[in-house]
Amino acid sequence: MAVVGCNLLLTLHARFFKHDGSQFNRRTGMVHLAGKRWRKPFVAPFYEFDPVMQVQVMPHGQRDYVLWLYHRYTDKKVCLANRIHSLGLDQNNLRAFWDTLQRYMDVSQPLPDLPVLEPCRQQDPVTAAYDRAQNRPPRYWRDMSERRFKQEVLPQLREQLRNASWPSAPGLIAAHTDSSLSVADYYRAQQARGIHATPQPEAFENTHPQAAVE
Repeated sequence: MAVVGCNLLLTLHARFFKHDGSQFNRRTGMVHLAGKRWRKPFVAPFYEFDPVMQVQVMPHGQRDYVLWLYHRYTDKKVCLANRIHSLGLDQNNLRAFWDTLQRYMDVSQPLPDLPVLEPCRQQDPVTAAYDRAQNRPPRYWRDMSERRFKQEVLPQLREQLRNASWPSAPGLIAAHTDSSLSVADYYRAQQARGIHATPQPEAFENTHPQAAVE
């Protein structure tokens, strides 16, 4: 009965839940955040969002870490907890999530090698070329037994996470931050490159970009 009830809930959720249009678009490099009620979605390049790690103290004293993205030139912000990443993450896991999201949005790199993204790898040109060069099996994760994952792969992943050396500044964000430009000139340059975001140059006259948050 529990299985039937779970399937029923999933069916009802799929039928009545409507996606609000929010997305991290790897192809365009843009972030779409749904507007409230009748407002249009807020759209801006991924590299305009600065990451902020927030500590949440839970009722029994344990600490959870969640990731917020703050748009550098407006007051727009979004919490990614329960949207993309789960609750209950420690610092290392949250940093790993941020690293994964950056690599997902960087089209010069292959997709992060995650089970959930494996069916999409052949549809991404950069990833497909990388997999051919590495002779990666198309069904590496899907054909792996649960026993092998738990006994061999999971301990290796945990060890890599413990020993990871995270960069002090986000690569994608730092590469697109130019303090010599006013924000208005920055957005004009963006528009000249065919990148059209919700913020417009006229709203930022005589305003200079802020440095990326480290």
